[in-house]
Amino acid sequence: MADQRNIFQRMSAITSEISTVAKNLSVDAGKSSYKAVGEADVLAAVKPIEAKHGVYSYPVSRTITDSGEMVSTTKYGERKQLFMRVETVYRFVNIDKPDEYIDITTYGDGVDTQDKAPGKAMTYGDKYALLKAYKIQTGDDPDQTASEDLSGVNRGKKQHDRTGEPAYPPEEQMVEALKVVASKSEKVNGMIAKLLDANGARDLAELAFARPDILKAWYQKLCQKG
Repeated sequence: MADQRNIFQRMSAITSEISTVAKNLSVDAGKSSYKAVGEADVLAAVKPIEAKHGVYSYPVSRTITDSGEMVSTTKYGERKQLFMRVETVYRFVNIDKPDEYIDITTYGDGVDTQDKAPGKAMTYGDKYALLKAYKIQTGDDPDQTASEDLSGVNRGKKQHDRTGEPAYPPEEQMVEALKVVASKSEKVNGMIAKLLDANGARDLAELAFARPDILKAWYQKLCQKG
């Protein structure tokens, strides 16, 4: 007898079977190293369960929403990197009824000195489409630990601009403040290393250029203690 479940029922069953994904990707970030969830880890967990419940998933479309060249000056000279942001529509199809599907829109950023920025952006978007669609836990939750070890950050008084949004210092100051905190705390340093890896940035300066919104969000989290 054919499986009569709809796409929602199938995806719900898959979600029930996949609770966590093993962290098999080793990342060396300066003085901190950690285990991360790679795309291969996610695919290894998802593919057999999707096959079991008759679901096929794939990126149905991609759109470059932002791109540019990042230029930074180091002690070794000028360094140029390509930045790219890709919007991906990821589709989950009922194999027994192909006209029944769910689309999820996801975004990924990639930064690289050569030609890997598009691949990094696509990989990030695909990985998180699967993680979020099936509510897979990875154990990484910045809200649990981001407000620790803040000695050395001059928070001052909380200010807002005329729109009611928090008023932030210049990005260069936020970068330096986060560096100070990271230098005093292995825990925060590791968290920042994960943040950089997730966004394809090699350092906080690159993150500030590519994703100032994320830099501000993390600066705000680290300054909320006290």
